Amino acid sequence: MKLREVDFYLDWPVSIKIINLRRFIIDNLMAKGRVLRWAIVDIKTSEDFSTKKIRINAVLINPINP
Repeated sequence: MKLREVDFYLDWPVSIKIINLRRFIIDNLMAKGRVLRWAIVDIKTSEDFSTKKIRINAVLINPINP
């Protein structure tokens, strides 16, 4: 079993409501590997308020692209 820590920004579109944010993040992480744990580290809003950038820190089990 391999573990890898990833830290990246994810675009959070206005169309994704806060109640669906957890599923949105997990779906994006599952594309990279099995998720052991994850956390939102930072949120930045664009100047035109059309999107937000969420900084995600996660630990993946058996990542797809090691």
